[in-house]
Amino acid sequence: MGLLDVLVRDRQWVMERHALWFVTGSESADSILPFIHGWSAHTHFNGGYDLAWQEFLDWYHDSQGEPLHRDWYVKPLRDCQGDHEKAALVLLDLVAGYVERFGLAPRGKAGALDGRIAATYGPLPREWGGRQVELVDALLWLRQRMHEGQDLSFLTGQDTVESLYCFTTGWIRNSVFNQSKDLTVEPFQDWLRDVKKEAPGEGWHVKYLQDCQGDHRKAALKFLDFAAEFRASR
Repeated sequence: MGLLDVLVRDRQWVMERHALWFVTGSESADSILPFIHGWSAHTHFNGGYDLAWQEFLDWYHDSQGEPLHRDWYVKPLRDCQGDHEKAALVLLDLVAGYVERFGLAPRGKAGALDGRIAATYGPLPREWGGRQVELVDALLWLRQRMHEGQDLSFLTGQDTVESLYCFTTGWIRNSVFNQSKDLTVEPFQDWLRDVKKEAPGEGWHVKYLQDCQGDHRKAALKFLDFAAEFRASR
């Protein structure tokens, strides 16, 4: 399943059940892009391409006069008087309108993606070649890059711990919908809950932001440090 397909389905969830949180992991309009980044990273890190989504991005650029920026939601949120669900539907409606017009399959309009992927992520770890890349692999690479001075946004699209939470949601949903059997997700979640007692009802991203006195980078690294500890325990 490609990203266009899942976003069209998600639009129905939002319209019919008012469940943006179920779709992206958050009730905020700015959660859509990190969710998309998580879904796309799963595809790209495992050697795949989503040409139809890239064609949508090119169409969006041409039709809107600018790329899909990380702050795309600011104007829709203002126009919708702060209603995050309605603001999210601005983008999801564009996706649905595009699919209705052009369909879900690639139209042969996008160029080669290798260069775009390299420009987005930089060199990927060599040890990923030839094997499935799982969520904990991606989290540990992000942790390494952040310790090297990278911002969180280079992978999630934003510099907030919420974006990391929504990124993981996008990654996991890609794994589930495309049956790629990510073998790290459930064990890591179980380990956080049972061994570290880190399964707060409000979500780890909310708790860690409170624990770190509102410092998003430290909150994200706290989660990523747990991922490293989990990997070391295996």
